[in-house]
Amino acid sequence: MAFMTRLSRLMRADLHAMLDRLEAPDLVLAQAVREMEQTLERDRRALARQERERARLGDQKAALESTLRQTAEALEDCLAAGQEDLARPVVRRRLETERRVGQLQQRLRELEVDCEARRQRLAEQESRLADLRARAALYQEMVEPEEEVYRETWPASSDAVRDADVEVALLQAKRQRGAAS
Repeated sequence: MAFMTRLSRLMRADLHAMLDRLEAPDLVLAQAVREMEQTLERDRRALARQERERARLGDQKAALESTLRQTAEALEDCLAAGQEDLARPVVRRRLETERRVGQLQQRLRELEVDCEARRQRLAEQESRLADLRARAALYQEMVEPEEEVYRETWPASSDAVRDADVEVALLQAKRQRGAAS
């Protein structure tokens, strides 16, 4: 059984090595950057939706608080006039409005916590994206100079020194040496 395990591990390693050679690191980095940008944009839109929802709920809360003030005044008027029959529906409406305000406040707190968590995630994602972009740029800089150095240090075959050129240069050197003596 140990032999089979070792053999399967060797096959997986060979397969992974072959896949590593087939992958183009610059393309993989570019794809990772694109995916992170898409995720970041999707999260930004979700945060904007949550903030719009929070603003809408804040407006509803303000309207309900205005209703509470009106019902308090109406209740005061009913009690001042001794009209308990008229005061009961006002009290009911006030209680319902107070419950609704409590629910809205709870939802607003939840949204605020969610928004803050999403803002933190966005900041982390933006940091990771900037880091990945820097790595991609560094990789690009590493790849491009290697290609240039390769072109500069390895002359093309047309620039190669031929045997005939060596012989001619040797004859010229002998002639100059003979002329100098």
